Amino acid sequence: MSTQQPAGPGKRSLIARYWWVGGLAIAGVVAALAAAFASGDPDGLDSVAIQQGFESSGQEPGFSVIPGYAFPGLDGTVATIVAGLVGIAIVFALMLVVGRILARRRKRTGGPS
Repeated sequence: MSTQQPAGPGKRSLIARYWWVGGLAIAGVVAALAAAFASGDPDGLDSVAIQQGFESSGQEPGFSVIPGYAFPGLDGTVATIVAGLVGIAIVFALMLVVGRILARRRKRTGGPS
């Protein structure tokens, strides 16, 4: 028989409270490794456009947060790693905001528990 009481909502362990830090660290390591081993050759669609001779007819996007997946002002692999880390931070911040909005809505409407 165990005499330990389950932890209440205010008594979560550090790992349970900050699991997202580990997730961000893993995402950062994956982004850095992917950038370090990424090829400088054009991707599949760009390659086909070059082979078929219609690469100049493509349109540039209306805006670009990090153009060419390279952080401006830096060169080479470092620019790509920084661009990946900035992208991870942007996605994390957006998901944090969406999560908080949904949590408030659930709390206000008394959603499923």
